Amino acid sequence: MHQPPPEVDTLSPIDNINTRLVDSFVQRSLPDILAPLQATLTLRMTHPCRLALLWLDAQKTRIASRIDANGHEPISAENTPCRIDESVTLRECLAQDRPARQPDLKDPVIAWLTSDTCLPLVCLPLRRGKSPLGFLVIMHRASHPLNEATENELMTWLPMAASLVVREIDAIFGLFGAVRFARDFTLMRDTETGQHQLRLGGYAGLLAERLQSAHGLGDRFAPEIALYAPLHDIGKIGIPDEILLKPGSFDASERETMQAHVTKGSALIDRLIDDFGLTENPRIDTLRSIVAFHHEYLDGSGYPEGRMGDDIPLATRIITVSDIFDALTNVRAYKKPWSIDEAFDQLRKMAGKQLDKECVDAFVSERKQLTSLWNHYAAHGV
Repeated sequence: MHQPPPEVDTLSPIDNINTRLVDSFVQRSLPDILAPLQATLTLRMTHPCRLALLWLDAQKTRIASRIDANGHEPISAENTPCRIDESVTLRECLAQDRPARQPDLKDPVIAWLTSDTCLPLVCLPLRRGKSPLGFLVIMHRASHPLNEATENELMTWLPMAASLVVREIDAIFGLFGAVRFARDFTLMRDTETGQHQLRLGGYAGLLAERLQSAHGLGDRFAPEIALYAPLHDIGKIGIPDEILLKPGSFDASERETMQAHVTKGSALIDRLIDDFGLTENPRIDTLRSIVAFHHEYLDGSGYPEGRMGDDIPLATRIITVSDIFDALTNVRAYKKPWSIDEAFDQLRKMAGKQLDKECVDAFVSERKQLTSLWNHYAAHGV
């Protein structure tokens, strides 16, 4: 069963800071952050078991997820002692802002973490500035307790590991902040373009979720696409109003100017990457490809490079299908909105030619949710 796509803030699109989206994005990135740290720990310790991270909810009152190098597991409050006030260990960790060594196995949260083979050895609070993020927990094999020297070495190493985790989380928040800034700037420049971008994030996120498992991309792919999708048309802020808002069709010169929004957008993204220090961020290539290739078609008839087939990344193919659907079903200065039936028929006609057939089929298969999402945006004026 698919999760619903990220919701649109019902107050004002310009103030839409979707904390759930960035929180989901961070959680799904953490396994890749923990994996190299766990590998280092394995080399240093004689009998380590694993690193785990207990991620707090937005209210900072309970554990929302348990995360390790293998993935993340949302926690159900119904069957799990996950409230901070249920755990003396976690309360003291936060209050004193220091590690808890050999936590009490009678503590309900610690008991929940404990298994027949692994015992919690130390629990360390993670903070971003003054805000608590969660707890980094090191587990060890119950049958191989650490000697005092090894445990002391671990306590020296642990704060550095926590700092590395927080630094990586800061980088993700920095990326989100840069994307949000660019998105909101576009909303101010042109309301329709901005609203189109917000809608596209919902459609593309839903389609990406439908496809990520089939392509072995992991569960952070969909939040990443939903985050980046609103920036696909950022280059339109560089198009003159008399062309961007023109009713009716373009002449050849105007069409060429309008198509330049792709190269202008790519240049803006490169500037954003440099200005926000995102050059080394491994997640930035997807954003680049979405902005640079979202008007490329599989048969080579698109622009600006005339790319074909697999030279167009999956993320971009997802954006293109979602983009066309939204453009067809909403009013433009040069056209009336098509019905949803007409839009789906057009996507089917383009499938296997200009558009990726797998993406179109998946999009059509989600018709019920897409229609519900479309109605939600229409009801909130987005």
